Amino acid sequence: MHKSSKRTLKMSTAALACLGFSTQAFSGAAYIYEMIPTSVGTAGAGLAAKAQNASTVFDNPAGMTYLDRTEIEAGATVMKLNAPFTTQVGTTATGRSGDTSEWFAGGNFTYVQPLGDGWTFGLSVQNLFGLSLNWQDDWVGRHSSTKEWLIAPQIQPTIAYKVNDWLSVGAGVGLTVGYLKTYMKVYDPDTVPFEGQAKLRDTAFAVQGNLGAMIQANEDLRIGIRYLTETKLDFNTGVSTKGIDPTVSLGVKALGGIDLGLYLPQTLNVAAFYQLNEKWAILGDLGWEDWSRFGKLDVGFGVTGEFAVADISTNDVYHLGIATQYQFDETLMLSAGFSFDSKLSDNDARPIVLPLADMYRYGVGFEKEMSEDFTLGAGFDMVWEGDLPVKPTEAGAGTIYGKYTSVYFMFASVYGVWKF
Repeated sequence: MHKSSKRTLKMSTAALACLGFSTQAFSGAAYIYEMIPTSVGTAGAGLAAKAQNASTVFDNPAGMTYLDRTEIEAGATVMKLNAPFTTQVGTTATGRSGDTSEWFAGGNFTYVQPLGDGWTFGLSVQNLFGLSLNWQDDWVGRHSSTKEWLIAPQIQPTIAYKVNDWLSVGAGVGLTVGYLKTYMKVYDPDTVPFEGQAKLRDTAFAVQGNLGAMIQANEDLRIGIRYLTETKLDFNTGVSTKGIDPTVSLGVKALGGIDLGLYLPQTLNVAAFYQLNEKWAILGDLGWEDWSRFGKLDVGFGVTGEFAVADISTNDVYHLGIATQYQFDETLMLSAGFSFDSKLSDNDARPIVLPLADMYRYGVGFEKEMSEDFTLGAGFDMVWEGDLPVKPTEAGAGTIYGKYTSVYFMFASVYGVWKF
């Protein structure tokens, strides 16, 4: 077998393995920067302008033209979610407070191949979108959900072109497979305290565009612009049940297909990278995510025992980030960053199944050049949300008033970059 064929085989095998791993990369929010491990050390700031290794395939495809050698980047991120729930005065539904504090893990893979004449090809595998929340079967909100599992792994082929000395453009096609699984308890006053279970499950396919431009304003300053198109995961599922009265089960199944179409929103990010001197660089960015029509994830059984589906009331999310990189010596670079993302839901509209609010990110990281052909990197992010009140929720034989307290995420990532 020729060397080029062996290399292609190895890269294909690695991509497929990473895709299988990345299907576990579900996170506690919707778009999570940290699922691309190289973004952790800067708290997600300035990603569209970094163009420092193969991860630019996803962060800004135009940045691939800044790489003059074949590169592979692969890494993993471990995440800890802390989200305890506390009931408040006025709650009449039964059950304990509960929480959805968990550990998760995910991975990504990116590959860049210069083609000559200004053209560069790239491939990325990631799972940036999703959530996984797991409550106890006896918690007070069990009639809304005991488990939410929504992931959307992507494989994205990408092409970029260097138009001239100051402008590069790029585009990628994100081939996305969405997986949705929701479990909840079924309230039936005739069988209390025994409760059955209902499950919604479906898969959907979608295509998302990833467009980028890179402007080299001068020797030290570059500006990146990256746009993700909106796409819809067209979930349409029935409800399966077990452990409940046959007449109730027939009534639920008679609902037929339930439209739970969820949108991966369009996003726009403008970033800058400025090399202050040989030691210091500054990164910053502004972003917007169109979450105003996320979709229907607010499902469950109310006080009458009837199944209900409602649109989640969500806001557009705005992003601001700033970071710095310090070249400690010839082989070691240190990084630190801060970013802010505005709240997805207002306090009076936040569904009990979605503990998301203003996000304050703090990150630190490093990259160590182990050899001319290999760089090792790692990072840590802390994301603070605080106390999150939820809207009053009808459940079982009563109503829930409550809040999530001291909600935070912790991310730790490690990655390697190979040059050929």
